[in-house]
Amino acid sequence: MMRCLSCRANGTNLSLIPVINKHRKSSPIQQAWEMSTYGATLSFLRKHVEHVYASEYFEGRQSGEVVDGVMNQDVQGTSFSDSSLDLITSNQVFEHVPDDIQGYAECFRILRPGGALCFTVPFYNIPATEKLAEIRDGELIYLRKPEYHDSRITGPESILTFWHHSLNDIAERVSSVGFDVTLEDVVIVPYQTIATKVVHAVKPKR
Repeated sequence: MMRCLSCRANGTNLSLIPVINKHRKSSPIQQAWEMSTYGATLSFLRKHVEHVYASEYFEGRQSGEVVDGVMNQDVQGTSFSDSSLDLITSNQVFEHVPDDIQGYAECFRILRPGGALCFTVPFYNIPATEKLAEIRDGELIYLRKPEYHDSRITGPESILTFWHHSLNDIAERVSSVGFDVTLEDVVIVPYQTIATKVVHAVKPKR
C-alpha cells in the first residue's frame, strides 16, 4: 500500500526503476517497451530512453494495431521484429497471460543480445506455480475458483488471472526460454518491511 507522495506511484511500480538503472550501467538502452500506458516505470523510461513503446492489450485485436490511439500488443505474439528492443518492462501482467511461457519466449525473441526483461507479478510462497484457468480449443476453462483483477482500461475485476506464480520456480520458468535470470530484492524506503521481488531476465550475448 506504500505510495510516493509526489507521483502517487505504488512501491511495486517504483521497484522496477532500481533494476533498470542497474541494468543500463552495463548495457545501453535505446529502445524499450513498457506493457502499459501509464505508471512510474513508463514515466522513468520516457525521461531516460530515446525511444519508448507503450501498449495495452485489447482482446480480439491484432498486435501492432492502434485502438483509440493506443497500440495493442499481445505478449504471446507481438508485432516487434527479432532482436529489436533493449528492454521490456511490465508490472503485474504475466499472471494474466494464458501462456506465460510463450510470453517469455516472445520477449526473448524481440530483445537484442544483452537486453533485459524486467517485471513483477504477485508472488506466492507455494511449491510450484499454479494454473487457475486455461484456454482450450478456443474455450475458457476454469481450473480453480475464478479470480479477476482491476484494470484502468476495462474497469474493476475485469481481467482474469491465469496464474499464481511461485517464488520457488519463477526463475526456472523464465530461464526455460533462454534467459539468464536473477530475482532482485528491492527496498524503496527504509521502513519498507518486505522487499519487492523483481524478475531481471537477460538475453545472453553469447
